[in-house]
Amino acid sequence: MARRLLWVSGLGSTLMAVAVALAALTAVQEEVDELLDDALQASAAQLAPLLLSQSQPIPVATKGEVRFGWAWFDNAGRLVRASAQGDASWVRQVKAGGFADTPTWRLHGHLLGVQGLLVVAQVRDERLEARREVTEFALLAGLGVLLLALPLLAWRVHQELQPLRDLATRLQHFDAANEEPAALAAQLGSPQRSELRPMHEALAAIAQRLGERLDFEREFSAQAAHLLRTPLAGMDAQLAVALKESPGQPRLQRVRDAAQRLQHMVLALLRLFRAGTPLQRQALDARVLLGQLPLGSLLLQDGPPCPLDADAELLAAALLNLIDNAQRHGARQLSLSQPGPQQLELCDDGSGLPDDERVALETRLHAPGAAADRGLGLRLALRVAQAHGGSLALPAQTEGFAVRLSLAPND
Repeated sequence: MARRLLWVSGLGSTLMAVAVALAALTAVQEEVDELLDDALQASAAQLAPLLLSQSQPIPVATKGEVRFGWAWFDNAGRLVRASAQGDASWVRQVKAGGFADTPTWRLHGHLLGVQGLLVVAQVRDERLEARREVTEFALLAGLGVLLLALPLLAWRVHQELQPLRDLATRLQHFDAANEEPAALAAQLGSPQRSELRPMHEALAAIAQRLGERLDFEREFSAQAAHLLRTPLAGMDAQLAVALKESPGQPRLQRVRDAAQRLQHMVLALLRLFRAGTPLQRQALDARVLLGQLPLGSLLLQDGPPCPLDADAELLAAALLNLIDNAQRHGARQLSLSQPGPQQLELCDDGSGLPDDERVALETRLHAPGAAADRGLGLRLALRVAQAHGGSLALPAQTEGFAVRLSLAPND
């Protein structure tokens, strides 16, 4: 905006300066012509008495550049006296006196009554030179003023837009993740310009509506977690009793595994999407956590411990989603490894994806505002990683499918 404003203002100032300069030049050139014509008239008025009072021709300098001439004609139009540059044809141009022009000279006829006509002349190049000098001086002066005005204009534009930059800085420094939206108005302060008052008021109104929405979401999440936790725990307890009373019932075991997954998922999702809920990080072994989850028919391969500093409930929800994905794609085994600190890589031996589809899926996962038409489980795992300040990647595999979670360390 500053560049556009400066460009438009600078261009407008330049065009205005050019227009003013052209108008000034036109007026100045007319004044120069009038002054030079007045000089011709004065020369004729001073020269006429000298010619009439002397019997000898007036000496005229012949060296150097000749810019002036004169000629005296009688009433019959015959040349009586003349300077070296005098021309007998001048009498035809100014028979009745006044001004006239030839390709070379600017003429003025001065009537002498019965003594005839005196014609004085000035070289037209002299006038052109005077105009050119006036034009050059005017343009140089206008250019100098413009060069001085443009930096001043740029500085002034910068000063006028400074309140907008200050407002943007305050918005950038507002920690929306940890501060209440209602605090935004105090963070922005009073508007520095009256033109910014509607913007401040609009931002304060938006912050108030966001605050009301967040309060509603917090209340809903708290109530939902309270209302769902008890019945889900009761379902798991009843299924555990049923399995104890009737051991060896695979369908009951599958129902209990599904209920446990549902309990983990519902509570984790409520925490994940509840605004302002802090992470409950703790030191844990991701391999132990994964082994405690309902894996169904999947077999977890043995391996070394995978220590992490993470929220156990959210991490369990992410792993459950990845387990479900592996089961849907025909996997029979899972392997868990730790490529680096605060990283987990879960691999399965399922059908996997070709490289081009894998790359396209990873691109869609990280695209802002992408629709969750595919890869919903991966998208939820990505949300968990992002809640830990990390990311999710889909490494290339020769067989099966792999997901790598990278979590930021706890500061």
